[in-house]
Amino acid sequence: MKKLPIGLQNFKEIIEHGYLYVDKTQQIYELIDKGKLYFLSRPRRFGKSLLLTTLRYIFDGEKDLFEGLYIAEKTDYQWDKHPVLQFNFAEIGKETSSLKKGITYILQDYAQQYGVEIPDSDIRLQFKFLVKRIAEKYTSVVVLIDEYDKPIVDFLTAPEKAAANRAVLGEFFSPLKGLDSQGHLHFLFITGVSKFSKVSLFSDLNNLQDLTIDPLAYDLLGITHSELLEYFTKNYIESTAKHLKMSQEELLKGIKLWYNGYSYDVTTKLYNPFSVLSFFAKKYFGNFWFATGTPTFLVETIRDRGINPKDLEEVKVDIDFFDKFSLEDLEMTGLLFQTGYLTIKQIERKGYRANYFLGYPNVEVYHSLTHNLLQAFTYKQHGTVGNALIRMQEGLEEGNLKAFVHQLEILLADISYHLHPKDKSEEAAFKMWEGYFQTIIYLISSFLGLHVECEITKHKGRLDLIVETEKFLHLMEFKLDEPAENAIKQIKNREYIKSYANSLKTIYLVGIGFSKTERNVEAWEAEIWER
Repeated sequence: MKKLPIGLQNFKEIIEHGYLYVDKTQQIYELIDKGKLYFLSRPRRFGKSLLLTTLRYIFDGEKDLFEGLYIAEKTDYQWDKHPVLQFNFAEIGKETSSLKKGITYILQDYAQQYGVEIPDSDIRLQFKFLVKRIAEKYTSVVVLIDEYDKPIVDFLTAPEKAAANRAVLGEFFSPLKGLDSQGHLHFLFITGVSKFSKVSLFSDLNNLQDLTIDPLAYDLLGITHSELLEYFTKNYIESTAKHLKMSQEELLKGIKLWYNGYSYDVTTKLYNPFSVLSFFAKKYFGNFWFATGTPTFLVETIRDRGINPKDLEEVKVDIDFFDKFSLEDLEMTGLLFQTGYLTIKQIERKGYRANYFLGYPNVEVYHSLTHNLLQAFTYKQHGTVGNALIRMQEGLEEGNLKAFVHQLEILLADISYHLHPKDKSEEAAFKMWEGYFQTIIYLISSFLGLHVECEITKHKGRLDLIVETEKFLHLMEFKLDEPAENAIKQIKNREYIKSYANSLKTIYLVGIGFSKTERNVEAWEAEIWER
């Protein structure tokens, strides 16, 4: 059984030490064959760094490493050796001064390695003469740049620092177009999480091919279902199914729900590679990718901008959306798409134009982001939220509505102290709290993992919440500054129950009243519907 390369990003290490490698060299060969200047945006932990090291060893001419792989066995690739300059901006300094020093150090080190002289001046001239003189001494140069946007993304909450780092990146990338036109560049590949439209990289390099939603890159990274079956069935799927006491069919269904769903053309569905590898290593369903680094500012920005999380379940954009990500006007939908929290779920073509519908890719992302948003909107710690959700679910599953309501009170407690509307009137404060309350109910309902529907439209009105468990069906109505009994009466008078009259489960009618002054549950009532 081959070892799982969790966290490994070096192609040579993976091959020489017998780790599992999903062969992407057919797609890589097509890239090399069809073009030379590329940019690719993909989420973190999606295989970008491994891709660049694979390209590095191809252009190093190390054919022996690729024995048995598509590019060595089924193509006419010539394996010509080219000088390779590889940069990883995730490993260079974050602060502007250290970023400049780090780039200069790498450029000077490459100059020494290849035995060429470059001026001791600004970054632009050093990079320009480094590539030019290496190309003149040897042959055209391959430039591989990984995580180009890390110095920007790390400072999205500090725009001045981000802008300063962007200026440094602009200086670094500015010589590339001229170097290409002079024949000094053989191949250029740049990766990142985000595509910032105002970085000079994208304005100067107008012949750079963006692969983000290009057919050449639909399955370049990530794991397709056929690859999952080909590379993981014999050892990992069989053993994990046995360990979890599941059939292979049941296991594959779970893996698909949790980790599949990323797509850049709707048709090609991709599994998150880091999550799949982690799942087979640990043999349980967990939030592996999400746990490796969801920035706090992401969920706090959604909260502070008053974005309704429900609206993120389906977002409609046009083709221009994919080129509009700007540091000066940070648009949350674009950030969520580029960082992997949203993906393309549907494409609607109208004549020569197309609309794209974005949504959560899978259970892992949806489940984890909802939990983190609930923390942000309730201003509660992870442990408090997690404990409350477990107890709420248990209460609903056991028909213990008292436990459910008590945990709701805990989550709603003290929220009003964090809300400071510009209009200090009581009415403004209450409206802000009311919006919070509705969002929190939605987030709780979404997270519970039960059959949950919110704001169900009936012919005589709209039911606030339905929660179905194995034994119970809970029909809930919420009232603000009204008695809880009024909520029960509304469920009965508007005949919401009719749709569920044939259910064999015990049906609870639940009314919860909230206080305008207390900003929390004031009273609640529940009764079993008598057939």
